[in-house]
Amino acid sequence: MNLKLSYISILLAAAGVLSSCDSYLDIEPKGRTQLTTTTDYLGLLEEISPNYDHSNSWTMCDEASWYILGDLERYTVPLRSAAYFWDESVDRCSYTIDSELYNNCYSRITNYNAIISNIDKADGPESEKELAMAQAKAMRAYNYFFLVNTFARPYNPATAESEPGVIVREKMFESIEDEGIQQSVAYTYRFIKQDLVDAIPTLPHKAINSFRPDRTFGYALKAKVHLFMREIDECIAACRDALDEAAAGGHQLWDMNAEYNRYGPMLLNAYGIDMAIDDPRYGYINPTIENIWKNAITYNYDGAENLLYQFGTTYTDPYSMYVTKRVLDLFEQNADMRYRCCIRYNRTHDTAPEGDREFATLSIRWNPGGMRLSEVYLMLAECYARKGGPQNIALAMQYLDTLRSHRLIAGKYTRLTASTDEEALRHVREERKRELFLTCNGFFDMRRFCVEFNETVTKEINGTTYSIGPDSHLLTYPFPLKAMQTSKLIQNSK
Repeated sequence: MNLKLSYISILLAAAGVLSSCDSYLDIEPKGRTQLTTTTDYLGLLEEISPNYDHSNSWTMCDEASWYILGDLERYTVPLRSAAYFWDESVDRCSYTIDSELYNNCYSRITNYNAIISNIDKADGPESEKELAMAQAKAMRAYNYFFLVNTFARPYNPATAESEPGVIVREKMFESIEDEGIQQSVAYTYRFIKQDLVDAIPTLPHKAINSFRPDRTFGYALKAKVHLFMREIDECIAACRDALDEAAAGGHQLWDMNAEYNRYGPMLLNAYGIDMAIDDPRYGYINPTIENIWKNAITYNYDGAENLLYQFGTTYTDPYSMYVTKRVLDLFEQNADMRYRCCIRYNRTHDTAPEGDREFATLSIRWNPGGMRLSEVYLMLAECYARKGGPQNIALAMQYLDTLRSHRLIAGKYTRLTASTDEEALRHVREERKRELFLTCNGFFDMRRFCVEFNETVTKEINGTTYSIGPDSHLLTYPFPLKAMQTSKLIQNSK
């Protein structure tokens, strides 16, 4: 992305982000070429399609494959194949001419900087200026978090000050001659943290819709930043703040048992004793039953669990991505409503990898690019597992059980237990994989765990073993060529 934008370019571009096809973003286009009121600036907080491209990162972290295995084997799409086979020999830079994720994040940051630099001059109440400033800083932090966790090396306290990170623009460009400065990984994280510290006290208890940040989101994102920086006690404190704030924001975990209790008896009454009702492995017996689970159960953008809703590569993501067998095998398929409601029981393409299945619902808005309240419970569980010892392990299992009791059918699952620190952390990591599959978290987790624990991850495909280790450049995506040509970026990967 060419970061040398003039002030008028920002104003002209801003007019295009003030409308949406979603009922939650029904703001009519202003058709203006300048921003004069607080309402104009507040409109910059939303866009028609708040997309975060995940297509290759889902494959990199072994959560997604493709409906035609032959395409992967033939390298029809080289970047996807390199991700699937963890192939370090592919020159990814030569294929990365442009990047939708890179462009979209910096385009949003440009809008947020326009708010932060100029909202004080706008016509409108002071309360709206404070709201716009806080929400712009929270969203700027979120977008920089995506950028640094995609295009820079994972955070390591020992090397973060010297590791090159991403370009950080702290304010709107004042001149077309201005150039962005590529800061270190540590600097980028400090900037993100400061934005959140500044924003949280003024963020609203409840935002006008799930596409704008509220205070619960601010605390949850702050906790996530601490977690990625290995600041465990600080993460716990921010998570507790998020849970304390959640009720004010109208946030609570989605109890999927309620959906099972609604449709299970109905299906039994209509179809009699049918294994397909209680065990997805027998879904082929009566496809109508599977269609009920996939279509009748809905969860929309404004679901109380969503702290911030953002799209994936498209607004339909992750439908209809193929999920790998290695992820699906982590589910208790006869008890877990996440599997029952989201995963097709039989593959619809014989060309897909054996055992992989489609994410098969559009009725549940999966929130692949945003944050859900469930992340707070998972972060608390991880922190206490990391602290270790019997009392902390018990707390970790307690937070996991709270989440799982909202996801698995009551009476059909066994509460997780752990006798060692290692077992507790393994439970946490597997639950993160189940709860957060096909979101941004799989790739981000893969990066941080590989580096922090010096892990080498392996998988087997058609009898061949593939591996990826903590020093692999595949854990960092290369900057797009267009960005390299219009800035002084140092390439972080290949």
